Amino acid sequence: MGIFKNLFDDFTIHARIMPALITALPTYIYLMIVGIIEFGFIDIICNSWIFILLVAIYYRFIRNLGKKYEEKMYKVLGGKPTTIILRYSDDNIDEITKTRYHKKLNKKIVNLNLPLDKEHEKIEDDVKYESAINWLRNYANTNREKEQRVYQELKEYNFYRNLYGGKIIIILSGIVCVVTTVIKVIMEIIKSIEIYKMYIIYIIFMLCILLLSCLIINKESVVKKAFDYAKTLLEVCERL
Repeated sequence: MGIFKNLFDDFTIHARIMPALITALPTYIYLMIVGIIEFGFIDIICNSWIFILLVAIYYRFIRNLGKKYEEKMYKVLGGKPTTIILRYSDDNIDEITKTRYHKKLNKKIVNLNLPLDKEHEKIEDDVKYESAINWLRNYANTNREKEQRVYQELKEYNFYRNLYGGKIIIILSGIVCVVTTVIKVIMEIIKSIEIYKMYIIYIIFMLCILLLSCLIINKESVVKKAFDYAKTLLEVCERL
């Protein structure tokens, strides 16, 4: 990880490289086990280079998949979470607190005029909400040391979004590795009981990864992280 820190900033490591590492992990573990069993420890070096190559490929690929899902998520939700959370129709933040935030943003941003109650809110106000969020985002980025929580939530959201983008790769590569390993078990079971045990352990391990991928890496996690970031960003208003 020290090598990555020298080449990339904290955000890139957490939000882009880590999802790529996790996505490439099932294939890497398979290559390592096969390398040790069939070719010896020297093969680990070659497999490590394959792992680095996979991470480099997945680095941008899963981000693009994550961005595509993000666009679909916005359509399903009816807007960006950072915009939705400012609407009076959304209950992530109570109405009284929301009105206080609207007042503060109106004071900070010239000619913004956010509505101060549900009755005066219109569909067209989404443009104002986006403008207010853009101002808050720039403020939080400029004052990153002061607004560390906003930065942390942004990293978490991007991590989950990009990891979700790589979910299909994790599952497909896991299935391919398991099927390949099952075939190897059938071929090797007669030769060596020890090899049989190692392959069985790997199959169980991969099935656990596939199960966790299905349970943990899901749309709900991405949406939750998106709203966590939106809420944390909006809480900057408390310190304006």
